[in-house]
Amino acid sequence: MNSLSIFKNLFSYGKKNRKLNQKKETFAQKLKGKDLALSVPQIDQRRTEIKEFPTSPVSKKGYNLYAAELVFPSGIYDGSFRIKLYRFLKDNIPVLNSAIWTWTRICSSPNYFQLKGSDDQKILDWGNKIIRDLDRRIFQHSFQKFGGIELLLSQFFGSLFTDGAVCGEVTLTPTKDKIDKFYFIDPATVRFKLKDETIWELYQEVEGRFIKLNPHSTFYYGLDVDSSDPRGKSILSSIPFVARIEQRLLEDMNKTMHNAGYHRIHIKIKPPERLSSESDDAYIQRANRYFEDTIEMMKKISPEDNPITWNDVEINYIGPSGQYASATSWYINHKSLIEDICAGVHLDPFMLGYSYGPSYNWAQIKYELILRNVVSIQSSAKRFLEWIRDLELALQGIPLECVCYFDNRKTFGLLEKYQAEKIFLENVVKKMEAGLASKEEAKREVQQSFQ
Repeated sequence: MNSLSIFKNLFSYGKKNRKLNQKKETFAQKLKGKDLALSVPQIDQRRTEIKEFPTSPVSKKGYNLYAAELVFPSGIYDGSFRIKLYRFLKDNIPVLNSAIWTWTRICSSPNYFQLKGSDDQKILDWGNKIIRDLDRRIFQHSFQKFGGIELLLSQFFGSLFTDGAVCGEVTLTPTKDKIDKFYFIDPATVRFKLKDETIWELYQEVEGRFIKLNPHSTFYYGLDVDSSDPRGKSILSSIPFVARIEQRLLEDMNKTMHNAGYHRIHIKIKPPERLSSESDDAYIQRANRYFEDTIEMMKKISPEDNPITWNDVEINYIGPSGQYASATSWYINHKSLIEDICAGVHLDPFMLGYSYGPSYNWAQIKYELILRNVVSIQSSAKRFLEWIRDLELALQGIPLECVCYFDNRKTFGLLEKYQAEKIFLENVVKKMEAGLASKEEAKREVQQSFQ
């Protein structure tokens, strides 16, 4: 049974509705007389408890231990130093640059949208045109002719992974009938101030002055925020210490490999024996001449020639005990540090250009795990795009709602995916035939599965 026939059977199925309804009636009769619902006193008690809920938090915000050193006397949080450090590391350490690049490009997958709220095709077409026009002009730099929603997302994820946060504000056209552009705000200049111990207010520090940002037009999203620190955490937050060791290792390796990485020839010349009738000056001159002749021979020797001397000349090698001992030792030490860095940025070595020989199936499993993380992170960008596009539709007076999607389809594993879908649909039909689910329940189960 193919997928098309299963869908036809699923949505046109109705032969055993009567049997299913009879089972439901029997089940309802068994439950009759049993007090399954809340009694009136219980409901009143619940309502009384709800009335005791506060309208503002009773708890107070505590300062993060790591952020306490960066708090100004005015109570404004400053995380600019860490952000500048992360940017420096990304720009100067190849593996970290590759990590940010990979995360940004994976998350910036093609996206599309769907308008909901009306069945009128004219309204839908007009809404689609408005959103497409917005996508073309939304990026802040007009000279970026290739810019648009794609470049906006690329900068969105780049800032999110490097700085740990994304900040920007929406501006309208002079007539205020549509959105003009979205301007990014440097997260290194954003400060937080706690108001009434409950609400964080956004400020931007410019030349020593604090400018309060408009809470209605400003968008801020921090990665992995906690209750005491709203700034967000960069994906590089656990990297600087290991990255410093890795760079120091490379520096030391460069110095030592310059001398110890290549074999050197050590020539030992044994002084000639002194003749019984030879004076001191004659012996010294003969020994020096023999030494100089040997040096001259070694200088003139060609790569294909072999040295021929008396047995009083010894030629030795200076270098590692094994041919590749030094290089192998450095490789193993550097590999372990690279793996620590990859773990810190939540990527595997093969995704950063390091090939340690994983099998194809194992690489697929790792990529599946990466895609799970990607879907989770893309949810923030999804809400961001929906906020902007819904605002544009509201300004244009279009009664529609925009739902955004990211296309994370894979080119491998399609056969297994379609086989699993077929088995799932067959099981749904069998449950209907056995009377375990109604047509509407089965339809709802299928719709939820394929959302």
